Amino acid sequence: MAKKTILSAENISVGFKVRSSELRAIRNVSLELKEQETLAIVGESGSGKSVLTKTFTGMLESNGAITGGTIRYQDKILSDLKKDSEWDGIRGKEIATIFQDPMTSLNPIKTIGSQISEVIIKHQKKSPKEAKQMAIDLMNRTGIPYAEKRYDDYPFQYSGGMRQRIVIAIALACRPKILICDEP
Repeated sequence: MAKKTILSAENISVGFKVRSSELRAIRNVSLELKEQETLAIVGESGSGKSVLTKTFTGMLESNGAITGGTIRYQDKILSDLKKDSEWDGIRGKEIATIFQDPMTSLNPIKTIGSQISEVIIKHQKKSPKEAKQMAIDLMNRTGIPYAEKRYDDYPFQYSGGMRQRIVIAIALACRPKILICDEP
């Protein structure tokens, strides 16, 4: 039985407005992701890998836009979505991203545990008590020692590798259908 395509990009082009002109960052890229499949996008630094994956979650910088092509996720045409509110049911919940630099992903004034719990409450509709228990479980599963005791720690109290594990736990807390790992 053939696996179902869950994400496809057909002839995607992305441009950025820079001063008075447009910089074309991506030209006519196509790909298909099937259920249960791992897909690697490989290229030189600066070739547009991260820019391409940001189009799958509507996270291009404000001066960037999809200038051509179509992105489909299941029955939705993602390339037509323009407002953050249109991405609410998709970003994080259906398609999650683990970013390369955890310090830009974590809020420095919120505890590690609260950041994981917040995602669980939002996307899984769990109570705060249930979310805390699930967050501690995710911390344990991603290799955070003494997770229950470390739940109320802040990002600055963790090493870079430990912060990366927390970002992974946050992405997994969403239970996404697609997990994008930027520079895994």
